[in-house]
Order: sequence, then C-alpha cells, then structure tokens
Amino acid sequence: MIAGINVEEEIIRDLERLDIELFVRGQHGYWASLRVEPD
Repeated sequence: MIAGINVEEEIIRDLERLDIELFVRGQHGYWASLRVEPD
C-alpha cells in the first residue's frame, strides 16, 4: 500500500505538456489518464 505520492512540479509540467492528466485520489492510490488528440 502506498501511503503518499510526491510529484515534482517539473514532472507535472512535463506531463501537462504531453497532455497527460494525473489525478491523485486520497492516500491509498492514484489513477492517470492519457488523452491523444489528432493534430
């Protein structure tokens, strides 16, 4: 079980650049979604 997740701001910025949404839910887990859109 994961008690907590620390994500560096730089990593979050990189994920946002790639259009990846990261959602942290409570203390016991997380889920992430990847949206791919055509140019």
